[in-house]
Amino acid sequence: MFVMGIVFRQSVKNLIIVAFGAVLGALVLWLSTKYITKQGFGYIRSIGVYAVILSQLLLMGLNSTLIVFTHRLAGDERKRKLLLSLTLILPAFFAGIFTIFYFVFRTWILRHYQAEDVAFATRYFAWLPLFVFFFIYMTILEQYLGSQMKVAVSAFMREILVRVLNIILIILFALGYISLYALITGTVLIAGLPMIIFLFISFKTPGFGFSFRLRDFSLKEYKEIAHFAWYHYLLGAALILMALMDSALVPIYDHSGFQSAAPYAAANFIISFLLMPSKAFLPASFAALAKDFAEDDMVSAKNLFTRASMNLLIPTVGIAIILCCNLQNVVAIIGNGKDYTSVIKIFLILMAGSLINVATGINDQVLSIANYYKFNFYVSVLLIGLLFLLIRTLVPRYGVYGAAWSSTSILIVFNVIKYIFVWKKLGMQPFSNKTWRVIIAALPALAVGYFFPYLFDPARHVYVHTFIDAAIRTTLISVIYIGMLLWLKPSPDLTEYVRLIRQNKRLF
Repeated sequence: MFVMGIVFRQSVKNLIIVAFGAVLGALVLWLSTKYITKQGFGYIRSIGVYAVILSQLLLMGLNSTLIVFTHRLAGDERKRKLLLSLTLILPAFFAGIFTIFYFVFRTWILRHYQAEDVAFATRYFAWLPLFVFFFIYMTILEQYLGSQMKVAVSAFMREILVRVLNIILIILFALGYISLYALITGTVLIAGLPMIIFLFISFKTPGFGFSFRLRDFSLKEYKEIAHFAWYHYLLGAALILMALMDSALVPIYDHSGFQSAAPYAAANFIISFLLMPSKAFLPASFAALAKDFAEDDMVSAKNLFTRASMNLLIPTVGIAIILCCNLQNVVAIIGNGKDYTSVIKIFLILMAGSLINVATGINDQVLSIANYYKFNFYVSVLLIGLLFLLIRTLVPRYGVYGAAWSSTSILIVFNVIKYIFVWKKLGMQPFSNKTWRVIIAALPALAVGYFFPYLFDPARHVYVHTFIDAAIRTTLISVIYIGMLLWLKPSPDLTEYVRLIRQNKRLF
């Protein structure tokens, strides 16, 4: 109970930071669609997707290994430092090998783009390896800080600092002070700043340090670590491909290339608002779950799993309602006449998969900690093959909508399978007898947001009128939803948190 309270408070702090970062991200999206061509914006988003995918592949599962074994080796400082050293050194080696092959197969890679995009992709070809390098070490160091319960600090750097700098870059581009080349390369270089800051913070964390005494691990321990890392690498690769394959392949198989990637990226950004609670709650919950499993305290683990799933579902449902009821407002202000109306349908299709993903709980984390990652891997590999076939078949025919349906269909199937497996094998259930209260709380909020009339004509003073309408609609939804939650009390952690706010007159 006490641990869950710490997790909840840490997560609330992180959620506030993530929410503010999302607002900044929305500003980035608006500025990008207003001042950058569809091709340029599509390429910027696509290179970011490629960097995330490749960084996960080159991490070789070492980031997950670091988190789990940090707790297992809590009593041995030398082994923890050796593990940290190996985790930081080996990805650099793998990144170097990737870079060599990347340039050797340059012509073959560029041949996959649409004809009108080849010249564009050629100009920025050399920047991807550096982008990948930054993402690798940003991921490792951020997850290390998360294992040390410094989630909010790392989230601030990632969610706020990077986006503020991106906003500055786009404004400079809009004012004519920098070129598109400087904008795109600057976007890559900005990713290196959080890496540097995370490293600085890590050095100030007790227990952080390096060791190169390879004999501190026995051969048996090396085999155990390698085995764990290998399967988590395969699992991580499968999961990242399942999550981002649609975004990666849209500019390749859609006949409009990077121009089609632009609205798809915009819809995915809006979907990312649904992931804000996950970003806020999962790092702290994962660390607490890993601790319970390491101590073989399954009673605490099951309780934490159910409560964490509920705490994740409540804000996600609220955000989904707000977004659904404001889609017309979103499309009215982005794009500046560049026709981003397809964003609405793409978003609604993708949202179905995202809600199922959240509703079925934090199963990936549990399967990883409980050593059932092999099952997760085998299922995900099978579904990745199916996802590729769906994208390859549907995208050339139906464009971005084919990609969205492919992604959502596979995500729903994957989460249903995981849900059943975790329930049967571990007896862990994300749903409780209070889950229905979240649905009951959501229905009146959705009805008010959907049926509330649009009071303003977006054709006149589009920004002012649209923002006023969105503010009124969002306020009504939020008041009704929060009021219903306080009445129905689906989450004991939320109830306790509200009680502490009233008692202490502060958020934390």
